[in-house]
Order: sequence, then structure tokens, then C-alpha cells
Amino acid sequence: MRCSYSVKIRAELRDPSGRLIRAYPWVPANSLIAAFLKLLKVQMSTANETIKDTAGVDHSIAQNAANFSCNAPAPDTTFGMVIGTGTNPVTMTDNKLQTQVTTNIAHTVQSFALDAPDASTYVLDLIRSFTNNTGATLGIREVGLYCKGLTYNHCVDRTLYSVDVPAGLAVTFTYRFIVSL
Repeated sequence: MRCSYSVKIRAELRDPSGRLIRAYPWVPANSLIAAFLKLLKVQMSTANETIKDTAGVDHSIAQNAANFSCNAPAPDTTFGMVIGTGTNPVTMTDNKLQTQVTTNIAHTVQSFALDAPDASTYVLDLIRSFTNNTGATLGIREVGLYCKGLTYNHCVDRTLYSVDVPAGLAVTFTYRFIVSL
């Protein structure tokens, strides 16, 4: 058997009642930048690794059960799925979104769904909605996933994804991790 994995992302635009206005297509995420692999190494080897946090500071990170925590509550904007307006190309050394947007944006709780659609496939969805309360159209151009470790937050994904969200509407992003044998 051959194992394959993929990470995809998509968006859904909804009105205030939750009615779907537009479903955007699934696209490959630029996922799993350097911090993801460094955190995975820390967890698997129990050896410390230097990782730049979302504030741009290097820290020696030790193994901890919280290292991959991204279960952000509403209205937390410091971890979980985050959104921004930056357009710079993604690099392996990105440590945060280029331009995170938090003002007048309602963030829901980060949610998760795990499914096994067949005997050789598992799918993990990470889902979070953002309501545009800015009074103008919001041009989202980047989506990220910040994990909250014991003390510091780390960006493990930064994906360029373009969605224009009119004032008063919500956008729901889903990261989909798929592993198949």
C-alpha cells in the first residue's frame, strides 16, 4: 500500500441567517511550513527546537501536550485559524500572516470534525467562521493556522486564498487534512 496525504482549504460565504451564498472551490493549501515540522520533531523526539513565534521571537520549545493546540475560543484572535489581507508569497520561514485582520471581525470558536469515509481514508476538518463587521467589503487574501503552545504561538500554515466578504456577511474557512492508504 502507498500512503498519500493532502491539505486543502475552501471558503463558504453566508448571510446573517446562515444561508449559503457562495461555496468557493477546494484548493491545495500552502500548508505545513517550517514551524509545523519543527513542532512535530519536538513532539516525536522530545528534543528542544528553536522556533520563531508569531511575534518574531526565537524560543527553545520543549515537548508539551499543548504544542499543537489550535482550539481557539470565540472571540480569540491569537490562535486557531486566522485571516489577513497580505499577498506576499508564502515561504517556509513565515512565522505569521503578513497582515492579520482582527478589528471589527467576529471570530467564532475553532471547531473540528474527524471522519473515516472508507476503510483506508481519514479526513480531519478544521473549521472557523469570521463575520465582517467593518462596514465595508473585506478582501481576505491569506489564511493561517496558529498553534498555541504552552507559552508561545506558532504559525504552522499560511495559505494565500482570495475571498471578498461584504459588510455584515460571514465567511467560513475549512482546512481539510486527508490521509489515505
